Amino acid sequence: MIKKLAAVIAVIIGITGIGTIFAPIDAFAAPAPEIIAEAGILIDGTTGQVLYTKNENATLEPASTTKMITCLLALENLDMNTVLTIDAETPFTEGSRIYLLEGEQITVENLLYALMLESANDAAVALAKAISGSTEAFAVKMNERAKELGATSTNFINPNGLHLEGHLSTVYDLAMIAKGCMENETFRMLCSTYYHYIPATNMQDERHMYNTNRLLYDEKTLVPVNGVNVPAKYEGTIGIKTGYTSHAGGCLVSGAERDGTFLIAVVMNSTDAGRFGDSIALLDYGFAGYHTVKAADITDDMGKTQVKRGAVSEVGLELADSAYVTLPIEASSSVLSTKIVLNEEIKAPIKKGDELGRLEIYEGESNLMTTVPILASAEVGEGTVLSVFGIENRTAYIIYAVAGVIIALMLILTISYIVLKRRQIRRRRERRAKRAMEIAMKRLEREKDITKRDWRF
Repeated sequence: MIKKLAAVIAVIIGITGIGTIFAPIDAFAAPAPEIIAEAGILIDGTTGQVLYTKNENATLEPASTTKMITCLLALENLDMNTVLTIDAETPFTEGSRIYLLEGEQITVENLLYALMLESANDAAVALAKAISGSTEAFAVKMNERAKELGATSTNFINPNGLHLEGHLSTVYDLAMIAKGCMENETFRMLCSTYYHYIPATNMQDERHMYNTNRLLYDEKTLVPVNGVNVPAKYEGTIGIKTGYTSHAGGCLVSGAERDGTFLIAVVMNSTDAGRFGDSIALLDYGFAGYHTVKAADITDDMGKTQVKRGAVSEVGLELADSAYVTLPIEASSSVLSTKIVLNEEIKAPIKKGDELGRLEIYEGESNLMTTVPILASAEVGEGTVLSVFGIENRTAYIIYAVAGVIIALMLILTISYIVLKRRQIRRRRERRAKRAMEIAMKRLEREKDITKRDWRF
């Protein structure tokens, strides 16, 4: 009743414009769903915002939901067109399979379809060996990649999810893995495909495969949703991966998208039918209570900022990516505010793409929801000595050129002055020498005249 009243008040205030109320993320949430599963979680598949949890940190067997990370690693390490030759060991893999034969040649692409639609355990082993040489070595890669995607309590031992002691995960970890996997467009295409056929190989006839995820297509099978039986097919479903063993129970990682909001639900240790009903209950809860809003677009103009000691005094700013937030269904983007926070000192040299700060996105004025890195949109080289005074290289070069011309002129004038002075001094000396010579000659002539007079007498 309180939550409904809060929703009504918020809507009235929004319509009348009397102030603004910024409610927490769950202020408008619908009644929590009832699920059979031992553990479950619902997240916004775009933002990662957790919307519902039940035993989110309980470590349970993930069964074939394990194959999500196997598929992602295959996409990241193998070419889809590569033809693999099946070894002698792989055909003896237990459980769900497409009955690969020793010496059979089949493409990575068809193995991936078998992995994600038919949930083929032998396909998982073939892909793991193609990547790492053995399932044991591949498990190391699985755990490393899972941690990169945000998993904190997962330990994979094999590539397919068959029961082994210690092969464990949590609904939270599987949700984080699924979010990362769904960012790969090829993965998204594979897990949302209902039917695929593998052409005849060198050893077997063509194979026809159908996705085990009933949410994609099954309008006839009824599953329990909050105590009511409904068809398994769910509007907007995009994959993701089923899982079932006697030890793990019914597991399902499901994704659905409606009106730009993409949700991921994970349930572990439910029943065979219950995993689909549980997932529908979670997804219904999410779409009824929340939506994804774009808070900032990667193309938004972030302006410029000053650069110290740079070839130019400013550098343009750009977002590393678009930013999305999860809001209650009644709330619009008008409740959001943004704040640009730049590094204290931005000094050259700067490479294009260097992180210079962040864009903070708030619900209201104080509830920080997410941040997006702000990057340099261009390269900035180191400036000249004059950059200390904020003078750009272009201006500095003009100053240097003008100073050079002035210095050259001064040098020319100085040299000219020196040459002129030397000429003047030389001429003065010449005149003095000439004058001295003239005086000496006159004196000599006088002496000669005196000598002649004396001789006559």
